[in-house]
Amino acid sequence: MGPTWDGLFIYLTGGLAFGEVSAFDSLFAVSGREWRIGWTFGGGLEVMFAPNWSVKVEYLHVDLGTGVLYDIVPGTPERVHFEADIVRAGLNFRFNSGPPPVRVKY
Repeated sequence: MGPTWDGLFIYLTGGLAFGEVSAFDSLFAVSGREWRIGWTFGGGLEVMFAPNWSVKVEYLHVDLGTGVLYDIVPGTPERVHFEADIVRAGLNFRFNSGPPPVRVKY
């Protein structure tokens, strides 16, 4: 959750990330793959532009850590580290969102 200003919503997000990391060495024709668990963190902003409609843009950094996917020279593991930066945009429609919240001034 984050602060809102007249239809503008700014937020931070984070959590668990997982994915399959694969690597290939063309010189020695070896490859490997492994499912990794890591973390993600980012933020975004969403703007209401009409009743029930909004657009958003979001940035995420994903880190799945370092894994040993193959071993060309025995005793010398080949380590692969996976990180990604993701930017995504979206268009949202809210079904039955009802009327906007009422602001009460005291």
